[in-house]
Amino acid sequence: MVLNIVMLGSGNVATHLSAALINSGHKIIQVYSRKFKNAKELAEKCNAIPINKVSKLDNDSDLYIIAISDKAIGELVSTIDFTNKNVVHTAGSVSLNIFPKSIVQYGVFYPFQTFSKKRDVQFSDIPICIEANTAKFEEFLISIASQLSGNVQKINSTQRKHIHLTGVFACNFVNHLYYIACNILSKNNIDEKILNPLIRETSAKINELSPFEAQTGPAVRNDKESIKKHLDLLSSSPEYQQIYSLLSDGIYKTH
Repeated sequence: MVLNIVMLGSGNVATHLSAALINSGHKIIQVYSRKFKNAKELAEKCNAIPINKVSKLDNDSDLYIIAISDKAIGELVSTIDFTNKNVVHTAGSVSLNIFPKSIVQYGVFYPFQTFSKKRDVQFSDIPICIEANTAKFEEFLISIASQLSGNVQKINSTQRKHIHLTGVFACNFVNHLYYIACNILSKNNIDEKILNPLIRETSAKINELSPFEAQTGPAVRNDKESIKKHLDLLSSSPEYQQIYSLLSDGIYKTH
């Protein structure tokens, strides 16, 4: 069954999810964004109609996907009458209860992955977390998600918030640490790519070892001399010193 879908949003999640849905045989018929330029950019990739006014939303589509910033979902939901429409949001930290009870069928369609427009991803192994207000709509969403990924799970709002939290630790914070490492190298005229093999191996270990088993470095060995040398090197960056000390203490206490 081919679904006609309206995508409300034009950012990273909307871009990748639209592509995955199209690859599964569905149609994105409209793309909404407050900025028409952004709506047009994604709509051209989807052969869809760009709009920047909710009054122009198609009223007969099979599914409406809200893929915008978490803080903007509540306002959008209160602006549009979704009463007799099938509607979902894609946010990790926003409860199912953001939707008013007057809507007949609503839910959450949360792909647990980091997305960047400039980088392709394979949806086939991305966990997709599903929650819905009715068993019938839950089954409907699972059937769609299963066309995109082999990893579809029923996850409630509380569980999803914890999953989103772990993503911040395992992805966002880790990526910021990559930035710090690259910044230190750059300031010392060292090619940042020297980190790449180390990063690849660190990431690959998770397939065979638990994070606890994979931990290495001076903190796990309680190598106070090396730690002091590192902190001395960071003397001109007290914020980096603070991060280094906090993480080192955490590793030491864990092990």
